[in-house]
Amino acid sequence: MNRLLQFLFKYRTLLVFIVLEGICFFVIVKSNSYHSATYFTSSNQVAASLYKTSSSVTNYFSLLERNNELIAENAMLRQQLLDFGDTSTLPLITAVTDTLDSSMVTQTPALHARVIDNSVFFRNNYLTIDRGLADGVKERMGVISSNGIVGQVKYVSEHYATVVSLLHGRAMISAKHGLSNGLCTISWSGEDPEYADIEYFPRHIALNVGDSIVTSGYNSIFPEGELIGTVSEVHLEDQATFYDAQIKLATDFYRLKHVYLLSLPDKMEIDSLIQITTREDG
Repeated sequence: MNRLLQFLFKYRTLLVFIVLEGICFFVIVKSNSYHSATYFTSSNQVAASLYKTSSSVTNYFSLLERNNELIAENAMLRQQLLDFGDTSTLPLITAVTDTLDSSMVTQTPALHARVIDNSVFFRNNYLTIDRGLADGVKERMGVISSNGIVGQVKYVSEHYATVVSLLHGRAMISAKHGLSNGLCTISWSGEDPEYADIEYFPRHIALNVGDSIVTSGYNSIFPEGELIGTVSEVHLEDQATFYDAQIKLATDFYRLKHVYLLSLPDKMEIDSLIQITTREDG
């Protein structure tokens, strides 16, 4: 208490000056409309600036939650279009979904997953995702990113799954030329994670740099029309039957964080027929 009294006594002149300044300021603002308006305008600007800063901070910390909501929504819309039987409109997913008749869409669960482990530098690469049997994940489900295909589910545990990456020595993707529908196969040479090889594309069909290569739909893993990549290099020997060509993959495997798992209509029926045929041929 004595220290407080000593402090007040020591700075009594300054404190009296500050109090008088405050009283003068109050009187000026109250008695003069111009100064009053200026004061309140300035105070509102300061308050608005503080509110804007506070709002920006709040929005920043809510980005993760909103991002997860958008990922789930995108997965749901993709699955609705797959059930509807039209993947060519995926780039226009929002506009198309507004016009879909809900009675025409099968209520198939749409799954998105987060990549928790991913390899790109080995000959045979895999991903691990945070979805499993408890979420409805099954073996041989197709896996895509927001830009292109990723691979297919190989092993599934209760809460996780292993995905065979497109960057795998034994991955062979049934594909087609986006313009001509000419069939081909996409495989990875094991060299650059950004590029893959085009195999068995016939020479009588024009193939140019920049052309899109998409899934053919000739299996129960990927629907028709999912982007794989764009042609980056084309060579054709005089006596060759097929092109020697490469594509730049649409999926950036270096930065892969989120994926979607595809559940195609009638997948189980198609798989059962394939298994029967395989057994008979064997």
